[in-house]
Amino acid sequence: MDIAFLLRILPALLEGLEITVALTAIALVGAAIGGFVVLAGRRSRFAVVRAVTIAYIDVMRNTPILAQIFILYFGLPEIGLYPEAFACGVIALVLQNSAYAGEIYRAGVESVKRTQTEAALSLGMMPRRALFDIVLPQALRRVLPVLGNQAVVILKDSSIASTISVNELTQSGKLLLDRSAAPYETFFMMAALYLAMAAIVLGVMKLAALRFPVRT
Repeated sequence: MDIAFLLRILPALLEGLEITVALTAIALVGAAIGGFVVLAGRRSRFAVVRAVTIAYIDVMRNTPILAQIFILYFGLPEIGLYPEAFACGVIALVLQNSAYAGEIYRAGVESVKRTQTEAALSLGMMPRRALFDIVLPQALRRVLPVLGNQAVVILKDSSIASTISVNELTQSGKLLLDRSAAPYETFFMMAALYLAMAAIVLGVMKLAALRFPVRT
């Protein structure tokens, strides 16, 4: 392995890594918020809302994100919308991972014993307040490890944006490969950077899990 070559390509890969971090961070926030919307839809008292939400979850989870990002990037101009490639990447990541986050939240909520809600209601709490003050805090503590894994999935899936020419880490590596014809060193460095970022994400989520342990 050519260490000198690795050091030469590192600055270009770090520039791509900045875009990857931005994609991941925005998608994480969007999916975290979108997941609560999905959770609300799944728990709605209206059958139509529940049906639409379930259909959305099925579509997002059972179609590849590559197809979704292509539909956004090439399909939206057909109806007069021209979002930038970066925006298409973010939207695709948010739409798909909101479905996963919503189901993760739902699993957490359903893991909290029904007696918790019943006790809150017996004390005079409104159902919505009982959900937000009693159930959700416990549910989120329980699903923190799963949310950490999903965050890593978002980080890795951000590489799909390279297919629509977003100059993130994978795209930067592909451009370097075209110029250098050194696949081993280039992909080794890319993998090391992805691994480092995944380790940071999981480390943060582990610290959060220690800070907010599950109370039995």
